[in-house]
Amino acid sequence: MKIDWEKTIKIDSSWVDRQLMSHFKNKDFKITVRGYTPKVTGITFKPDDLIDELSYFLKDYVHSESSKKTELKSLKAKFGEESGSKRLDESLKDKALVFFGDKNPQTDGKYGELLLFALVESILKCKMVAHKIKSLSNSVDQVKGGDGIFLGYYETEDENFTNALLIGESKIEQGFSSAVDNAFESLSRFYNSEVQSEVNTMEFIVANENLFIDEDSTDIDFEEVFNRLTPGTDEFRDQVYVHPILIMYNTDRINTFEERATSKDKLEELIKDFMVNEEKKFIEKIKAKVDESDAMKKCFLDFFIFPFNNIDSFRDGMYYKIHKAPYRKKSE
Repeated sequence: MKIDWEKTIKIDSSWVDRQLMSHFKNKDFKITVRGYTPKVTGITFKPDDLIDELSYFLKDYVHSESSKKTELKSLKAKFGEESGSKRLDESLKDKALVFFGDKNPQTDGKYGELLLFALVESILKCKMVAHKIKSLSNSVDQVKGGDGIFLGYYETEDENFTNALLIGESKIEQGFSSAVDNAFESLSRFYNSEVQSEVNTMEFIVANENLFIDEDSTDIDFEEVFNRLTPGTDEFRDQVYVHPILIMYNTDRINTFEERATSKDKLEELIKDFMVNEEKKFIEKIKAKVDESDAMKKCFLDFFIFPFNNIDSFRDGMYYKIHKAPYRKKSE
């Protein structure tokens, strides 16, 4: 049974056209580099609309299909059929607060992981099946180098799609180079001999409740899904590794563009010119890092590059949207 992965995706993929400006897509053999920025508001560059959009994906990012059904069953038992159903969305959002926790947004990587999840499901049309790779020997342990685990079909050559296991990585840093360096460092840990020996003797997903797919769906062959997540099976061997990588970084150039712009169209034009001019630099940096690693030459890399004028506004804004209050630093 050929799984239609796009049918399993719950989020509204049209958010990409609503919220993002797409500047370029460069595919060269196993490396794809895409450039995006949030759409501007007037002559200002701010992530407010993007943050608002991402907040609607929280319940699909945090909760598996199994956990949603368990929560609905619990609510119906407490409040009755009709009231329980009405309270589901609110309850799922409340429980998402626990997942994100009261952590300093300046150091919490989950906001980048949420954006990466939305990008991979909406643009690559691959389904997230788990947040992290979990070990069979220690269900608490998480293997380094995985900000979202996805299954689907990936375009390896023009119009040629193949089975793929996607392991994400997201980095939000002050500079582009440091973000790329840190992304490759994280991925390299996944490929070191010690971690690989663990990967080769475990299942990627340890229990059915961890899977972010609907167990009642007639479109899913669950035996195939589990086999694709189990090293040593034919299905696992018959797929390529893909690393979707989010790079979000600061640049003062956007502040300059805001000062120079006299209209929304002019600001968009300045940002578009900047991204097109930077494209070559982005690609050269990424290819230089690939050349340093034999492991990275053996998999597919798909970069989503997002320059910001203030990445803290994205992180602080996401925290406020989720918690309905600004973050307060804990007293020592």
